[in-house]
Amino acid sequence: MHLIVGATGSLGGAVAKSLLARGERVRAVARAESPLRATGRFTDPAELRALGADVVEADLRNPDTLEPLMRGVDTVLSTASGTKRMEPDTLDAVDHRGTAALARAAKRAGVSHLVYVSARGTGPDANPFLRPKWGAENAIREHGPAATFIRPGQFMQDWIGFVLGAQIQGGSRVQVIGEDDPARAYVDEADVAKLLTAVMLDGPPQAGTATRQIDFTADTATVSDVVGRIAALTGLPLTVERIPVGRSIDTVPEPLASILTQLLTIASTIAHDALVTTDVSERYGIAPRTIDVFLQDLFARTPA
Repeated sequence: MHLIVGATGSLGGAVAKSLLARGERVRAVARAESPLRATGRFTDPAELRALGADVVEADLRNPDTLEPLMRGVDTVLSTASGTKRMEPDTLDAVDHRGTAALARAAKRAGVSHLVYVSARGTGPDANPFLRPKWGAENAIREHGPAATFIRPGQFMQDWIGFVLGAQIQGGSRVQVIGEDDPARAYVDEADVAKLLTAVMLDGPPQAGTATRQIDFTADTATVSDVVGRIAALTGLPLTVERIPVGRSIDTVPEPLASILTQLLTIASTIAHDALVTTDVSERYGIAPRTIDVFLQDLFARTPA
């Protein structure tokens, strides 16, 4: 049995569907109240139930709800994050303390493998956005079962499709925060779902290895380069405007402007990253989508 925490998100839901299509048994965790479920790329619990998943209610912020989920479970996947949520679902509450509680419950229940979606760049000196992922990894190392940490690059859907795309829908200016324009390592969410499915079916790390880390990226580009490619593809006269940290963007209305400002402020603290993990793609038989293919698909679906 596979337990997926975050199954009503787009990534967790994709993994759940992939496993169910292979005849695997899946227990999908849904929160009783999830106000953001209908506002973006989320998965309907009713759809998972119709596909054969055992849909259960629990909340990472309430450790008492986690223990009963572990009955008969061999593998746990957590894709849950407070990244796109609001109080009280903070990064610390969900990504750090919630994951720590999940690891303890999995260990007590005898789960053999915990797969955790972390992020590239996390570590003790990471920015406040990434540091909770490091705390979660350490909690799993200390209190959890054998584990695999998946550290993907920036999701194309979020950092290109949403952060840049929302601004392009509002006009020809694309604002970014900070003076630098470093390379970013990107990956398509669907390819991450393929990797997670393969890792879960492969089982835990080799005997004697408590944890393993898999970084996964597909392509790299600077923001200016991505905007330039969009301009060439669409014919739009796009320009990149750099604004200082502390100033809000004005290319979209509120409350979207505040959300994008927060994300762009986070992005301004992320260092240059030009890694492309061809070895991981080859090992798991994944032909990852490139930025150009993502953009072609994105704007082919976008109304003129």
